[in-house]
Amino acid sequence: MPRPIKVKKPRRKRSVLPLLLVVVALGGFIAASLTVLFPLTRITLSGQTRYSPEDFAQAMELSEQNINLFRADVDELVQQAEQDLPWVRVIGTMRQPPNTLRLEVEELRPAFAQQFGEQWWIIAENGRLLELTDEPPNDALHLRGRVLYEPRAGQSAQWEGAFTRPDDLHELIHALRSSSLWPSVTGLRIAGTIPDVIYQNRIRIRLGSEETLPYQFSLAEHVIEQLNSLNPNYRGVLDLGVDGQTPFSPMLGDWEP
Repeated sequence: MPRPIKVKKPRRKRSVLPLLLVVVALGGFIAASLTVLFPLTRITLSGQTRYSPEDFAQAMELSEQNINLFRADVDELVQQAEQDLPWVRVIGTMRQPPNTLRLEVEELRPAFAQQFGEQWWIIAENGRLLELTDEPPNDALHLRGRVLYEPRAGQSAQWEGAFTRPDDLHELIHALRSSSLWPSVTGLRIAGTIPDVIYQNRIRIRLGSEETLPYQFSLAEHVIEQLNSLNPNYRGVLDLGVDGQTPFSPMLGDWEP
């Protein structure tokens, strides 16, 4: 007698849609819970600054936004604060639950001053515009040459018709401080990319490549020492941008370096 043939019933496929809906709902619940449980509402500071934690919170508009501590774009918040609070630089951040962002800060110091109409823009060494004042600080180097382009406190300085970047100023000052020229440097002239250096308000030093600044300053020291031995009142332009040469062009009259 033949065995009966068993016919397998097709298995019913389980729908993944309900599971997917549960996952989405759970994700939304977790995100909403994080926002409620960890709102960014408080700033604390370490370091020296003229600004208060409340100043930072206001600049970041914390009271006007529903920002989660762990989902916040801290870099964007810091950039926003530095634009509104130009005299400070944030050098470190730390999230501290449940609601605090800790900032490590340092106060920027005036490095340059450039006349703008009847007033002066104060500029930090990193090129940030700090403040428009009636008088320049005594220890700030005066910038000459090209006019500032649409200056605004908290922004990086730009000059009309020049390609000088804030990094150029920083690298130039760093190299100058390591040379014996530094105590006698009285200003910079913004021209092309690398600013000219003003020595004792009587000699303008035109530089070549920014990659050889220490060597160029060492060469300038030697040439100026020879010039001073001949005449300590020489006025003119020392051009270090000419390959293999260091031509000095004397200037007469009321020439301004």
